[in-house]
Amino acid sequence: MVQLTLLATALMAVLVTAAPISEEQSAGLVKRSSTYSGTATWFMPSSPSEGGNVGACGPKMSDSSMVVALNHNQYGNMDKKSKYCGKKIKITGPHGTTYAKIQDACPGCGHGDLDLTPAVFKKVVGSMNKGVGKIKWSIV
Repeated sequence: MVQLTLLATALMAVLVTAAPISEEQSAGLVKRSSTYSGTATWFMPSSPSEGGNVGACGPKMSDSSMVVALNHNQYGNMDKKSKYCGKKIKITGPHGTTYAKIQDACPGCGHGDLDLTPAVFKKVVGSMNKGVGKIKWSIV
C-alpha cells in the first residue's frame, strides 16, 4: 500500500510540473508591474481630422470615452492590432488618477507618452487649455 501511495504521488508530481512557454506563446503577454513616465496630450475622437471615432484597436470611441492612444514605440506595428489593445491602465497626473483602456495608437507620441480623450485628460491633467501634462501610468 505504501508503494502504491508513493507511486501515485510521484506520478502526480510529474503531471503537475509546469513547462516553459515559447516566445510565440508569450507574444501577447504584457508585463503588469512596469510604470511608465511620459507626456499626456489630448485628442478628440469626434473629429475626423484627428483620426475619427474608430481607433487602431477597433472599437468606436467618443470624446467622453475613458480611452487612450498608446505611443507608436510601445504600440508596435501600426498596421496590426497591438498586444496592448483593450488593456486597462492606471494613469496619474498633476490633477489626479484615473483608469482607462488602450484603444488607439499615437504615431506622433514618444515612448511613455499617451494621447488622452478629453474625459481622461480632464481627470488626470486638468484643464484642456493646458494642452499637455506629465504623467505616470501602468497596466493593471
